[in-house]
Amino acid sequence: MTRFRLLSWIGVLFVGQCFLLALGQTWVFLAPFLLVFGWISFLQRVLPEVTFSGRAIAEALGVTGVLAVGAHVFLRRLWRQRRADSPGPSEWPARWSVMLVAAMVLLFTATMASVGVAHHVGWMMSGRVPLTRSSWPQWNIDGSRSAGLLCETALTHVKAGTPTERLSLKLLEDPETRARAEALHVVSRVSEDQERYLLVFPRDPRSREEAGGAYCGPGLERARPLDAAAVQAWLAEPGRSPPPPPSPESVQRGLP
Repeated sequence: MTRFRLLSWIGVLFVGQCFLLALGQTWVFLAPFLLVFGWISFLQRVLPEVTFSGRAIAEALGVTGVLAVGAHVFLRRLWRQRRADSPGPSEWPARWSVMLVAAMVLLFTATMASVGVAHHVGWMMSGRVPLTRSSWPQWNIDGSRSAGLLCETALTHVKAGTPTERLSLKLLEDPETRARAEALHVVSRVSEDQERYLLVFPRDPRSREEAGGAYCGPGLERARPLDAAAVQAWLAEPGRSPPPPPSPESVQRGLP
């Protein structure tokens, strides 16, 4: 019975991981690997950027040396006074002083590391930046799917009479669209035929290269995705006409 229960739990965990993987949550598999071997890639990325200050190193070594010598002299004298009338060694061993100073340095380093960890955890928990990102760019907060949803919401505000210059502020004031508005740009563009379109794309250039953006406007029932090249071309030429909407035949065939 115990073996069957163990196999059942393993099966449930496996199915759950497969479900999360299907949603693009690869962190389920990456987290255990990174916890064990993540420090290797961290050192490869950080060590080439590390710079050493000779003055700071000399000061640290000097302070540590003075502390070690002073502690040894003080403890040796105190040891002699305490052990003057007692049998056993009357000299304070130098290795004890070295061990004591090493423990103090280790404690100081651990304290700084703990403060840094607490500060970083507090920053992550208090911020609105998501702790994980999907391996499918379109599902991220600044992906093409979010860009399309924000574009449709922005177009609704424009049709309701919101001026385009106040559109971003309107989206930021709405709690339902604030997170997307912080991650995405909303730009108004007038095409060659004097039709106004809204172009939405990530603020982060790296996300823009991965996910592209979206646009919406007259003649479109829903927002249309754009790749990074099309977004860049439209930004470079404000009067550029957007790509044509899909034909009914292509929609019936399931083509973009």
